[in-house]
Amino acid sequence: MAARRYNRRRKKRRGGGFILSLLTFCVVIAAIVMSVTVFLKVATIEVSGLTKYEPSDIIATSEISLGDNMFMVNKFEVANRILETYPYIEQIKIRRRLPDTFTFEITERTPAAYIECDGSLWLIDKKGYLLEAVSELGDLKIPKISGAMVLNPNAGDELVLENAEQLVPLKELLSSIETSGMSDKIVRIEIEKLYAVNLVYGDRFMVNLGDTSEIPRKIEMLRAVIEQLTEFDKGTINVSAIKEARFRPDAAVDLREEVEKEKDVTPVEEPVENGETSSEETEDNSEIPPE
Repeated sequence: MAARRYNRRRKKRRGGGFILSLLTFCVVIAAIVMSVTVFLKVATIEVSGLTKYEPSDIIATSEISLGDNMFMVNKFEVANRILETYPYIEQIKIRRRLPDTFTFEITERTPAAYIECDGSLWLIDKKGYLLEAVSELGDLKIPKISGAMVLNPNAGDELVLENAEQLVPLKELLSSIETSGMSDKIVRIEIEKLYAVNLVYGDRFMVNLGDTSEIPRKIEMLRAVIEQLTEFDKGTINVSAIKEARFRPDAAVDLREEVEKEKDVTPVEEPVENGETSSEETEDNSEIPPE
């Protein structure tokens, strides 16, 4: 009899303990919810990595206001809204720094080349994205893309070319040139014929890349060749063979854009006296092994 009364008292104590634990849990949850909804308010928004835009513009576009709840802000929606608005922004990382700060870490695109379209100069980054149309380059030193036609350009969109096969090798070229550190030296990329791609290096060299294979290797070979030449050398550099590079000195090399159109015309030899024909002068082809 006594044992049954003891067991009933133990069950009552257990029941009371469970209710107490449940109440404690509810109080803790309520405190957390209260801290999130009442205390964790946005007080500061920090923006880093900008050179093209003003931080105040980015914050306005984010639509985050001081006093907003930190955890009610959808970071992905904010990031997409900013990326769609500003063509020069390539990436944005949004982080919460408790108790009251949002940080925006921004990576911007940089112009790697330009292409002419309808009287404007469209700036393009190395991944082929259109940044903006300008009337002049100013102090910007980037190559012109020649021999390609852009369709329906729009800032923030990826470049669309009439010949779609030109896009992939063009992006590979832009990336390789930037990696080589020669972006400010290459003045023109001639990509009209994918089997005969040419570069113009300053006012000194016409560069023959051949087809679009092994582009990074060819650009590295070009850099190595130029390092072996003097600042007074001018002429044609041929890196189309991959295994070796050739330099043909020519102080009068013509680097004008329209010269390429004249190269397709086969010259006709004119007869000279005594029934002989004129012969071409022997070319001085200097081979430079790649490093």
